[in-house]
Amino acid sequence: MVDGVVLLVDASEGPLPQTRFVLSKALSLGHAIIVVINKIDRSDARISQVLSDIFDLFIDLGARDDQMEFPPPGTAWCASATAANTKT
Repeated sequence: MVDGVVLLVDASEGPLPQTRFVLSKALSLGHAIIVVINKIDRSDARISQVLSDIFDLFIDLGARDDQMEFPPPGTAWCASATAANTKT
């Protein structure tokens, strides 16, 4: 039994077909979703587009308002710490 789901999405690939399937199952069971956009430090990262794609996917799958509440990328401590420590 689970109480929630961590949805891990690659910042350059975005949501994949299996993401839709797994997310639809989690939403239908009423689980809380924690969205994590991974690999934001890559040169081909499309963070804003991937976030938009994830939000569209939530809407397409009929997620409730409380299931769609997640902070934007770069506002979490880990994302900020990673971005701050990235060498360019």
